Amino acid sequence: MIIFAKILSAVFALIVLSRSIVDYRDKKESLQMTIFWIVVWLAITAIAFFPFLVSEAINLFGGNRTGLGTVFGMGLVFVMFIAYRIYVKANRIEKHVAKLAREVALGELKAINKPKTTKNKR
Repeated sequence: MIIFAKILSAVFALIVLSRSIVDYRDKKESLQMTIFWIVVWLAITAIAFFPFLVSEAINLFGGNRTGLGTVFGMGLVFVMFIAYRIYVKANRIEKHVAKLAREVALGELKAINKPKTTKNKR
């Protein structure tokens, strides 16, 4: 089960990292959000591959429980992946709506400012 969790987190991390980098190159995502998702997924992958880091963090903050359940960890990875996908889709929709609104506004502005043609009568 632990091997499956490591593979799952690595696969999701690779997908998210590659999509974030491609979206940044295509100017679909800002540098700040790209860095945020890279850091989050590197942290998730590090925790999946080195679960003792969670125990150390809990002990550092004065807790006496050690570790997270593998099922809980896999659920967290899945939830983070879904959150990323929702963020990407919402961001794309927002940009598309903004572009569409600009195009409609420019079209209306052109229609208002269009000079009226008059026929020259001789």
